[in-house]
Amino acid sequence: SGDIVLYKQVHDMKYGIFWGEMYLISFNIDGEEFITIKYIQKSEQEDCIKLVSHNPHHNPTDIPRCMIRALAIIKASVRYNTIR
Repeated sequence: SGDIVLYKQVHDMKYGIFWGEMYLISFNIDGEEFITIKYIQKSEQEDCIKLVSHNPHHNPTDIPRCMIRALAIIKASVRYNTIR
């Protein structure tokens, strides 16, 4: 939360994914749109991808590729740490 990210849109979602890298992803499940930043790994399920959180307390989630609306690889991020 509060990070600034630089990203590059992925146009070829079938062959343009670098597995294990962090992505900005927009997807739709049951009419609900989600936008998140996750690591993408190969799924054991056919035509799916596995979304993995940086936080180990969140379980990985498999989603069908057909639900992806937009995908962008994270090229850089800036985090501000402030003392209050």
